[in-house]
Amino acid sequence: MVYLKKIYFIFIISIISFSVQAQRCDGYHKTGDCKIYRSDGFEYYGQSRSALLEIRKQATFKAVFYGQRDYKVVLCTDYGYYPIHFVISNADTKEILYDNKEDDYVESVGFTIDKTQNLVFDITVLAEDLKAKDAFDLRICTGVNIYWRKVPKMGF
Repeated sequence: MVYLKKIYFIFIISIISFSVQAQRCDGYHKTGDCKIYRSDGFEYYGQSRSALLEIRKQATFKAVFYGQRDYKVVLCTDYGYYPIHFVISNADTKEILYDNKEDDYVESVGFTIDKTQNLVFDITVLAEDLKAKDAFDLRICTGVNIYWRKVPKMGF
């Protein structure tokens, strides 16, 4: 009977700790480093997301990007776990559109979409300052914040 109570107690504690950890990232992309401070007419895009990611393991995020719009995408994580490596590709053609490794792992990028596309973000929190043994099975909140505006009319 005592063993059953101990097992039940451990089960309840593990459920509570799991749910607290999972909820910790809700809305993370709306805070701190994920915000842009000069909006220039850009609006928050509802497909922005946050997730709990494992250090040095690739995760995939998919979103629809509508044509005739400018976008700004900002990735963020907790201080001390940078850089974040991300690759943007077209979900249908598999063409790589951008790899931030070529820009020293910059956390934000802006671009224009002419025609509606399904894009895939392959995201890896590299946390280069952590030693391999410290990063084992470590999870961290990561956010993808997306802003958009209609392409302004250009010319005369």
